[in-house]
Amino acid sequence: MRNNIPLELQQLPQWVVAAADKKPLDPKTGGAASVTDSTTWAAFDVACAYADQYGLRVGFVLAESDPYTIIDLDDKAERPATDEQKARFAKIIEKFDSYTERSQSGRGVHIVVRGKMPAGVHRDGVEVYSSARYMICTGDVMRPLEIAARQDLLDVLYGEMKPAPQVDLEEREELQDDAGLVEMAMRAIDGDKFNLLCAGEWAALGYESASEADHALLAILAFYSPSNEQVKRLFRMSALGKRDKHRGTDYRIDLALRKIRANEPVPVDLEAMEELAAQVATAPQAPIPAPSHSLAPRLEGPVTGELPPPPGLVGELAQYIYSSAIRPVPEVALAAALGLVAGVAGRTYYTSGLPTGLNLYLILLAKTGIGKEGGKQGINRLLSEISPSIPTVSRFIGPTSFASGQALVKHFEERPCFYSVLDEFGHTLKRITTPKASGAEQALHSELLALYSRSGPDGFVGVQAYSDKEKNTAVVRAPSLTIIGESTPEVFFGCLDSALVQDGLVPRLLVIEYTGGRPPRNRYAGGKPDAALVRRFADLVTLAIHGEQNGSFTKVPLAADAEALLDAFDRECDDHINGGNAAEVQLWNRAHLNALKVASVIGVGCNPYQPLVTVEHARWAVEFVRRSVHAVQSRFDKGEVGGGDGAKAEAAIRTAVADFLAMPPEKRETYKTPKAFQTGSVIPHSYLYAKLKRVQPFKDERRLLDETLKALLEAGALQQLPPQQVREKFKLDTKAYCVGHSW
Repeated sequence: MRNNIPLELQQLPQWVVAAADKKPLDPKTGGAASVTDSTTWAAFDVACAYADQYGLRVGFVLAESDPYTIIDLDDKAERPATDEQKARFAKIIEKFDSYTERSQSGRGVHIVVRGKMPAGVHRDGVEVYSSARYMICTGDVMRPLEIAARQDLLDVLYGEMKPAPQVDLEEREELQDDAGLVEMAMRAIDGDKFNLLCAGEWAALGYESASEADHALLAILAFYSPSNEQVKRLFRMSALGKRDKHRGTDYRIDLALRKIRANEPVPVDLEAMEELAAQVATAPQAPIPAPSHSLAPRLEGPVTGELPPPPGLVGELAQYIYSSAIRPVPEVALAAALGLVAGVAGRTYYTSGLPTGLNLYLILLAKTGIGKEGGKQGINRLLSEISPSIPTVSRFIGPTSFASGQALVKHFEERPCFYSVLDEFGHTLKRITTPKASGAEQALHSELLALYSRSGPDGFVGVQAYSDKEKNTAVVRAPSLTIIGESTPEVFFGCLDSALVQDGLVPRLLVIEYTGGRPPRNRYAGGKPDAALVRRFADLVTLAIHGEQNGSFTKVPLAADAEALLDAFDRECDDHINGGNAAEVQLWNRAHLNALKVASVIGVGCNPYQPLVTVEHARWAVEFVRRSVHAVQSRFDKGEVGGGDGAKAEAAIRTAVADFLAMPPEKRETYKTPKAFQTGSVIPHSYLYAKLKRVQPFKDERRLLDETLKALLEAGALQQLPPQQVREKFKLDTKAYCVGHSW
């Protein structure tokens, strides 16, 4: 049955063996193995051979470096799972829908998924771990599926299973009698929910277990009463509280109450919030984002066919980076190869017609864990081969991040031409383009916009003077920055909107997106490049350094048919620009220049001594740029950009809060605001509900209001007043908020 174990696990050298006592053993020596010492692990075939020889089991070790998590559903003969646990197990198996096998006993279940947990957790028969553990693999398959990526589900599961915050259940005074509290809960907005929970009819409310219903009822009671004893007394009067599991013990009730009390808001200094509320009331509010489908992009359907590797040095470097990667991905190799050649040649050579250097802004989009690091590793191996004979090759390696625009400009004084590999570039893009960007971030944004086209012989970065003379920057001619950025599609497209596209930075990016799954491990990873490839790349490096030292620049001419093809593409771009909306205009505005740069990079790679852009180079570059524009524009077409309903919901709540704070008392009355809140800076929940319940996106998704309020509370944009403070200050039982310090 071992053949049923997923091949991607078999290919990793992370295997041990174990006897009946389940202590891991090194398959190479038979000695003790450690789940944190890779020298005590072995390849799958080695482990299998040793296990067969001595009648042992094989086990897979989870390491920090791999992308896997194991979910262990425990059902032992000496401690059988309850019916409730078995129902939960079935739900977990169904939801995760990944490779699933029976345990060695045949009673338990192991599920293997892609994704990572912050720490191992164990609760109620479910154990989940991502590292420093091993699993005996049986191959006794329940679900013969591939290992699926399930990070989102793991995040939810971890949130459910992580240890509840431990707080002391300090007993407090009862504010009213039992009958009065119950009446108040029954008359509240969620009174129907309270009544059904008390009657034990939790299934009608959509809860999947009575345990979830227990927590919900206790949370309602705790909202109305600071007394834990009163909460427990009233809970035991309900149908839920009369179940056998709660008879004679407060253990489970106390656990739930500790979690509920730990999450209650702390008292708010209302006087200190008055000034902040006044600022929010008078500040202009950003409009709610328009639906993305209003952009109406015109590009129809995907660009068909796969691009072959480009000719010459770029293609050869891509082939090497691909073949030597631990997880070979063509798009990763292409981004690295293009960025490396552009990063070396970006200043010494310049384009024909539009005198700009060959620097490129590349961004590779791929899911986490697919092997994006293979590009960086391949580049480093190439540079290591060259550095003994050309030590100054390191001058082309730029920083992996920039603190500010001034820091970036300062770096050019020492190294006027370099490439930078920027991890999580999507987060950087979001940070520097937000209206809340700091002065340093805004300056970095401005410099990135300008540097894209200043790498030619006529370009320069100017003098910047500061009070601190050490920060002053000098004039640098033809500064060339090539970016090899990396991001996940979710982060990159999540921060996009039409305003950001019109800003100009996104159209400068060449987007290379990989949409496939995680490739299998390459047994031949890490190999050295052949001598001929090293020599060709060294020739380019030598010429680039020579040109930089002598201040010389080499024009990359266009063959006649290549020029005609690029001119035709320029007219194609004009058609999109003339007939498109604002976002489409910007996406195509830089497309021709990008194609010209890419074609010139390929031409230099083919012959750095006498470069020439041929029609083959031009055709490849045009197709590559079309695919890049399509990668962005098609997402707009599908409505897959921006923060979606979450962003719109947050914007709507922020606007409603600001409106309330700016309202005169008489207008607050129109929203049936309790008199106690008709002045001051405290916003009742009833106002937000009345204001937003018929507004999109809340109209079709009522739960979104509570979810967004929770997110704003966690972010510190809002603060919730504790129920007891509301009762003492306003003589009311209701939820109420004020603005937070991170507003």
